[in-house]
Amino acid sequence: MTITTVPNRVKILKDKFTQSLGLPFQELLPESEIQKIIDELQIKFRCRLFDPFVTLWAFLSQVLDVDKSCHNAVSRVITYRRE
Repeated sequence: MTITTVPNRVKILKDKFTQSLGLPFQELLPESEIQKIIDELQIKFRCRLFDPFVTLWAFLSQVLDVDKSCHNAVSRVITYRRE
């Protein structure tokens, strides 16, 4: 892989995730992988709307969003919950 193809791949992934509905990082970073780290760190949490999984997926989506607004991230969470 050359240096010029890495930015192209990053752009393709970014475009794919910003155009998708819901929380696209759910597929890329599954709950089971996040749970392993939570267990390893012995973190306790309650099952809520914004649990660690949804919070992380929404945050990553917000970072990649063009306007980086919290409003768009929450909209993605609502779409995810409807699915």
